[in-house]
Amino acid sequence: MDDNEDELEEQQEIVSDGSVEEEEEVEPDLGPVDSWESFNDRIDGLIFNERCDKSVKKLDERRLAILNRVRQQFREAPKGVAERCQAQKSPIDQRLELSSERLNELVRFGKELVTNVRVANERRELNRRIFEGAQKNQMNVKLQRESVETMARFENIKARWTELEETNEPMLLWNQIEEQKKRIAEIMARKDEMISACQAEVDRMNAKYEFDRERQAQDLCCLVERVDHQVETLKEAYKEHIQMLRQTIEEERQIFADNAVEKWRTFFDAMNANFDEKANLVRAREQFYARQTQQINESQEELTKSTRIRLEKECERLELELRRTRDNVLMNSEKLDYNYQVLQKRNEENVIINNQQKRRVARLHEAIGRTRRGLKNLYNTGKRNIARLSSDIYKLHSNINDMESKAHQARLNNREKFDRIWEINYKELNLLVDRVYHIDRIIHEQQLAMPWSSPVPPIPNINKAKKKRNNILEKFDMRIGRVPKNRVMPKSSVNCKPDIKELPPDSLRLMRNLIRKLSDRGGFLIEERLLKILEPYSEEEKCLVRIDNIFAALRIRHLRDVKELTKVFMPYTYCPNCQPQGLSPRKCAEVFMKDQKPNRLQGTASGKPEEKEHRSTGETFLPKSEEAAKRCHNHYLVMEPALCLHAMNLFTSKMHKKMYEHEPGSILNAVNLIQITDAEIRNFWRQFSACFPASKCKLWKTLEHGLNHYVEVLKMRVQYDAEVVFLRRQNEELRHLLQKFTV
Repeated sequence: MDDNEDELEEQQEIVSDGSVEEEEEVEPDLGPVDSWESFNDRIDGLIFNERCDKSVKKLDERRLAILNRVRQQFREAPKGVAERCQAQKSPIDQRLELSSERLNELVRFGKELVTNVRVANERRELNRRIFEGAQKNQMNVKLQRESVETMARFENIKARWTELEETNEPMLLWNQIEEQKKRIAEIMARKDEMISACQAEVDRMNAKYEFDRERQAQDLCCLVERVDHQVETLKEAYKEHIQMLRQTIEEERQIFADNAVEKWRTFFDAMNANFDEKANLVRAREQFYARQTQQINESQEELTKSTRIRLEKECERLELELRRTRDNVLMNSEKLDYNYQVLQKRNEENVIINNQQKRRVARLHEAIGRTRRGLKNLYNTGKRNIARLSSDIYKLHSNINDMESKAHQARLNNREKFDRIWEINYKELNLLVDRVYHIDRIIHEQQLAMPWSSPVPPIPNINKAKKKRNNILEKFDMRIGRVPKNRVMPKSSVNCKPDIKELPPDSLRLMRNLIRKLSDRGGFLIEERLLKILEPYSEEEKCLVRIDNIFAALRIRHLRDVKELTKVFMPYTYCPNCQPQGLSPRKCAEVFMKDQKPNRLQGTASGKPEEKEHRSTGETFLPKSEEAAKRCHNHYLVMEPALCLHAMNLFTSKMHKKMYEHEPGSILNAVNLIQITDAEIRNFWRQFSACFPASKCKLWKTLEHGLNHYVEVLKMRVQYDAEVVFLRRQNEELRHLLQKFTV
């Protein structure tokens, strides 16, 4: 039977699918409608139409005929194994199966009632989306057409404005301007109409939204009523089936009791007939039947209890589902109000929390500022004396650099302003001259009918803009210690690269000693991280790495730079064999004192005194070194470690001067950037006054006088025309009066 019912359900689904497909085929035949109300009316008309009802009735009759035919075939078919097993079942099992089938049908019917509301809502939503899409497309098409027409009219108005610029008659110009205003007013009126149409569409959508919301509320109420009614129906059905099951159990028990009584009677008669022989057998049978009866009663009681419990649980579950549905509906209605209140409270709390956070952040910033100031004060107390002296030096250097940069920038700004004002005046004068020449040409060609020629050739500009030098790149090169590309190097520096193998062994030995001293004393030019890395290496490897980094810091890249370094270090060397005591401390102190005498301010005014100081320090030691070299030929020369940094300072200052020395005329050229004299400027601007000769000016004055006289004549003519019109009107009035008197 279950298989047959499944086949019946499949056939019902096929029939229902066919009906749905037929409905879907009929739906696209709907034509365009004007509004949502007319669309709904048309749908309702189709639903309640007689033709539609006839088609639905035909489908229902066809479905019922198919079901009856299939059921008749199942009845007439021979019974199979499943039906024979069904016939052998007990009435209780049959009742249970029948009850479960009917209850399942009721549950399925209730689900269909609930889903019908959902299907109706989905159908309504589908219809609404179709209508809204059609309305949206119509509105978009209408807006696009309106925009195209508006743009065409706007282009027409724009083209007419260009035509108006060429007209010179006032009345015609006034009339055309009024027409332009009317066209613009028409465009604005069409725009207002479109805006009102859009507003009406928005109002219609709002009204439709309210209507849909009311209908949805009605559907929810209907759904709740259906659910309540279905729950009550299921309760009653379950109670009826429980009662029927109890009756079936009671009937079954009565049948068992009657059968038992009949059996007892037969056994009692047999016992009376042959009591002595069958007493034991009857007693055993009585016990057996008693046990069987007890087992049957117990099993029936357990089955009854389990069925009752299951049905009660089903009722409770349905009640819980109903309560949950009601709770969800109530919660959905209450959540909106609660969420609104929660959002308002959260907004207020967020404002309060933001203010508190701002105050807390402000207090934390103040605490951080106080802590930083305290740390800064503690840090600066130990270095205040050194910082004061270094700040004075830095201030002097920065002030000097600022003054130089400001002066240079002021000169550049003055030059730029001068060029800009010059270009503005030159362009304005050229424009004025061109306009005057154009007017003069029109006068000659149109009024005088004479050929025109330019009286004065164009005046060339004597102040042409020069190409700006790339000062930024040059400053960057000078800052990083690189010689700029456009800077001319002295001839002494441009030599062929010598090879280190060509040097004599004495100079190589001296150079090696100087390099070792330099690596020992120039460690401050190396990073501390590199010194930590070099700790596990040997002394020679450390010396090589230190020398490489020191040369990189001093920008020594060629062998000629090493030779220059050796020449600078030569005055501070001595022979340890001839002078075992070394240089005296007095000489070292003299070197340091002479190095501290030059002043920075005096050196900026003129670089010659500083050169003399360094030259004097070099000259004091140079003769002695030459004498020591002559006297100690092929001796091993060494250097005092205390003088290593002093010699390094001399080398860096010497290389700096050699790389960045200025040309003699560059300062004067930098100060005076304007290369034009005042007399040249006056002569240049006076040339424009000679562009218009006296004959031209006299001709222009004559034409002006003639035009003024012509204007006066036109004014008199206008007055005479007005007087003539007035006299004609008076004559007409007099003629009219004479005609009246004659009559």
